[in-house]
Amino acid sequence: MINLRPYQSDFTAEISAAMRHGCRRVLGTMPTGSGKGTVAAYMSASAAAKGHWVMILAHRKELIEDLSGRIGSHGVRHGLIAAGRSMDLSQQVQVGSVDTVARRLHMLPAPTLIIQDEAHHLIEGNKWGKVIAAWPSAYLVGLTATPQRLSGEGLGVGHGGYFQHLVLGPTAQWLTDNGYLARARVLSPPGVDLSRIRSFDTPTGKARAAEILSTGQAMGDPIGHYLREIAPIHKGTVVGFCVSVAHAGAVAEAYRRVGIPAAALDGKTDKNLRRQLLRDLGDGTLKALFSCEIISEGTDIPSVTGAQLLRPTDSLSLYLQQVGRALRPSPGKPHAVILDHVGNANRHGLPTDPREWTLEGKVGRKAGEPALSVKVCPKCFSCMPSAKQVCPDCGHEFTPERRELQHVDGELVEVQQRERRREQATAQTIEDLVAIGKRRGMKNPRGWARHVMAARETKGQWRKVA
Repeated sequence: MINLRPYQSDFTAEISAAMRHGCRRVLGTMPTGSGKGTVAAYMSASAAAKGHWVMILAHRKELIEDLSGRIGSHGVRHGLIAAGRSMDLSQQVQVGSVDTVARRLHMLPAPTLIIQDEAHHLIEGNKWGKVIAAWPSAYLVGLTATPQRLSGEGLGVGHGGYFQHLVLGPTAQWLTDNGYLARARVLSPPGVDLSRIRSFDTPTGKARAAEILSTGQAMGDPIGHYLREIAPIHKGTVVGFCVSVAHAGAVAEAYRRVGIPAAALDGKTDKNLRRQLLRDLGDGTLKALFSCEIISEGTDIPSVTGAQLLRPTDSLSLYLQQVGRALRPSPGKPHAVILDHVGNANRHGLPTDPREWTLEGKVGRKAGEPALSVKVCPKCFSCMPSAKQVCPDCGHEFTPERRELQHVDGELVEVQQRERRREQATAQTIEDLVAIGKRRGMKNPRGWARHVMAARETKGQWRKVA
């Protein structure tokens, strides 16, 4: 018997109701850490009890093993379809690697129900789409924390996707308020200048970001902030997200040089070593684990204290997937610490910001709802909504700048404005301008600095100072 939390019960009931009313392909979304694996186990067990054959699809061996272990822990007997594994098709529930299933379609009976894990990957024409197209009469339930592609495109019919109906679970804020997710303390310390990279998720953008983030201060800052913000809390463990395999290895090596037990994962890591590293991270023997795209989905280690963002991304979905790795609650864990060294929170907002997901993609906001913005506390670097007047972490009070007017010879002269212009004119580098913007409490000091720099270039007045 699988016991669901009340919100999980409501979630599965709404999915079932949609299918009873004629929607054969339903997408369900709940935030990372809310228990989508438990929902998959419950739905597959319920369908199997009625005599149906169920296929649960996933990609990457660590996700398949995690799903298998998760539904097995709920007592759901199942077979495993994966490379190097013998199939047991006598079981009515199968957990399948999408690559292996696609190769063995001719050997498999048609399922009544397909449950697609990490359903934001499912689009027409790719390997997931090939499997779905092979079984057109099967019901399809997709589960994801981020119901749009990493590019922001939609998952609905007519948008390159398969789904006819979207079921929304509870929000990240509701789950946090009710103790199902850990509170996220997001810190955005001043770091490297990535302003010249136009698109972070292209091969060129990744290569340029890796080059910048693998040198100098960009390598030292993560360690210093880890030691101050994460190491003293709970188990002091962190998962880090890097731009490349080489970058992940370099960061792990930098941690080890100062005596912090750290490792890096990549797609070629032996599966037994992978399991051992995850166990060591879970019990605190290993303090830091870095990867490039390997642990951004599906990895469930509730005891992890924090996440370190060392990969800039334009993708809201990727950002939320990465942050979500640290948000699961655990006994003795007061909160999750997100160290955002690359400005992702400024681009995408806080993990608990309200988002209106749709099958059309490009998450939007309700009509009339003001755009959300994030500001950073100048004392502790904590991120918060711009409307906050007091930092919830250190108590710093944000006070509006005082504008002083002086009467001179019959005309008003705004002295402060003149001083601000003089201060701006003396700034010789973009970092000087960013520092000025931060002192003035700007929401996006680096964007303002780039604007000033561009204006100077246009006028032929900009010169770099080495």
